Parts: sequence; C-alpha cells; structure tokens
Amino acid sequence: LIMSSFDAISNNHNFVLAEEDVCKLWDGPSLMHIQNKLALERGDKEYTFYDGPPFATGLPHYGHILAGTIKDTVTRFAAQTGHYVERR
Repeated sequence: LIMSSFDAISNNHNFVLAEEDVCKLWDGPSLMHIQNKLALERGDKEYTFYDGPPFATGLPHYGHILAGTIKDTVTRFAAQTGHYVERR
C-alpha cells in the first residue's frame, strides 16, 4: 500500500462546518491580491498587457474565448516569471 500524505476523514465529518471554513477562506484576501502585494514589496519589474475593447467585432463568438485564454495565459506566465502584473 502507498501511504497518502492526506489526513483520513472520519465517519463523523461535519460538512456544514467545512463549508463555512471554505466560505471564510474565500471572503479573505484573494491569492492574486497577496501575490501582487508581494511582487510590489520585492520590487518586481512591471508587466503591462494592453487589452482592447471586449467585443470590437460585434457580438461575442468563439474567437473571443481564444483571445481571453491567450490574455490569461500570457499574464499568468509573466506573474510566474517574476513580474508584477496589475489585474483589474
């Protein structure tokens, strides 16, 4: 048997309390907020991503999903490689 690093869940697990704990976690400061604060404190280089209007070519379509995915991927990569990326 392979031992897991996770704690075993008892048969008497209180899912209501677990849900309340998760809700408290989400109500706290976001991970992106903390990451941006740390990047500013470290003096990371700023990365600016200029984004155009949301639907410049008319009604939304599948091409907008691709553009949104690329924008998300590029800015996440910049943040993970030591840049400060302001998110709005």
